[in-house]
Amino acid sequence: MRLSKKGLVLLYYLALEGPTTRARLAELLYAHGTGLQNLRVELYRLGQALGRRVFPQGQDPLVLPSWIRLDTTGQGQALEGLEEPWDWIAEVRERHEATPGLLERRELLQEFSALRPPFLLVLRGRLGSGQRAFAQALARTLGLTFHQTLRPQGLVYLEPPYPQVPVRELLRSQSLLVLSLGPGEEPRFFLELRAHYPVAQTRLLDLPPLSWPEAREGVLAGLDFFEAARAYFWAGGQPEWIPEWLACPQGPQRPLAQLRLQARLLSEPARLALERLSVAMGTIPEEVLDALGALPHLDELERKGWLLYRGGYRFAKEAERRLLYAALPPGRRHELHERAATALALSGKLEAEAVHRRALGEDLGGLWGKALAPGEGRRGVRHLGLGPERVLLPHQREGVLALREGFGVALLEPEETALLALSEIEEEVVLELSGRAYGLEDTQGMGLTLRAPGGGMRLGLEGEFRHRWFLHPGPLRLGFQGLGLAEFTLRAYRPKPGAMAAWDLAAEEVQD
Repeated sequence: MRLSKKGLVLLYYLALEGPTTRARLAELLYAHGTGLQNLRVELYRLGQALGRRVFPQGQDPLVLPSWIRLDTTGQGQALEGLEEPWDWIAEVRERHEATPGLLERRELLQEFSALRPPFLLVLRGRLGSGQRAFAQALARTLGLTFHQTLRPQGLVYLEPPYPQVPVRELLRSQSLLVLSLGPGEEPRFFLELRAHYPVAQTRLLDLPPLSWPEAREGVLAGLDFFEAARAYFWAGGQPEWIPEWLACPQGPQRPLAQLRLQARLLSEPARLALERLSVAMGTIPEEVLDALGALPHLDELERKGWLLYRGGYRFAKEAERRLLYAALPPGRRHELHERAATALALSGKLEAEAVHRRALGEDLGGLWGKALAPGEGRRGVRHLGLGPERVLLPHQREGVLALREGFGVALLEPEETALLALSEIEEEVVLELSGRAYGLEDTQGMGLTLRAPGGGMRLGLEGEFRHRWFLHPGPLRLGFQGLGLAEFTLRAYRPKPGAMAAWDLAAEEVQD
């Protein structure tokens, strides 16, 4: 005798969700008044099909017997062939599908692969950080059933609003509790749990954004660099926001709605001050804080996680600032930039004023000019005889990412920098740097500073680029500044006999 589809759904539900009352199962499978009677008939048919009683007489809630186990090694769609009850089936498929971007967190998942219940794992992250998806991936890694309500076993994921239960009940739980925690003030529920949970069974993790290489291997795999870079940059690397920017390059509404909903937790004066401050990128000068009426609200904005202080106040996340800024009406945006620029001009801070003048459409020239030249004059280059190949070996790397081919830089926050220092070059060479870069149109984008014996060079990186420089023996440092993303490779060539030392050599002046 074959199992009916409703019988299969019943067994799957108990395997995935844990012990469940008869009333809940009757509502799930039949959704009408005679559901309990129909459930009794289905339980009888299950016993007939399996050749033995499945559940003890009168058992409620029903518990999946130990001799029935869920096979999780199969391929294809979760619960394939079952279409009812659709709401629950759809939820399970969303829960168990491989979420784009989660493979990129495999190192964290591997680190937690030894966790054993009972345990309290707190995932602290900003909007779009994918806490629930990470918890689902962890449940699959540990072979635990994923729940979003309190259960005695499995992995229980809790997010605000937290359940109103005594902490002593949670302390008796034999499940792996995963608590979602947002930025800002820590809620009472979390504080009580942390105050009483054993230290050896507690871990707090700040869930980071996806790195650029991780995103390129996951959710952005197969996409053109510039399309991928734009979505990644505007999403701030947050895994839940990247697909939104891919689907709606002109500006998705869901992340903005999430941000505005969270901002509603602020007092109205603080929320309005936050929106005004969105015209200021990076560290906000005190003159601008005053001109935009934000000084009385800094404590609240910092305490609730919107601003942070690092030698001055700034937005905690640039991606969040850009969303709020984009939502300002154009006239309001112009007025706020004018107020900020005037305040900075009166205090003599001309460089900071220039940022707002550019936003107002005034052409003040580029930031990345060819400077730091190595000296006047050019000299002949002796021909180098055949010999061992010279390899460019990274000596120090801060913020520069190793890709499958070459390197990558992702500067998502204002005033971030990255550095690549190479081991000392032993002979005169021509260094070629080629790649592609993405930066915002309304900013100065990404800049490169190269420092080598005899001088240096500063220039902007934009679109497809290729530069060649004549270098003397000695150390070499590449520094990256600004906002944007770049992928690049480095190659060393010998200069051709008679070539002249210069910063941007033509292809005919080098030899492979």
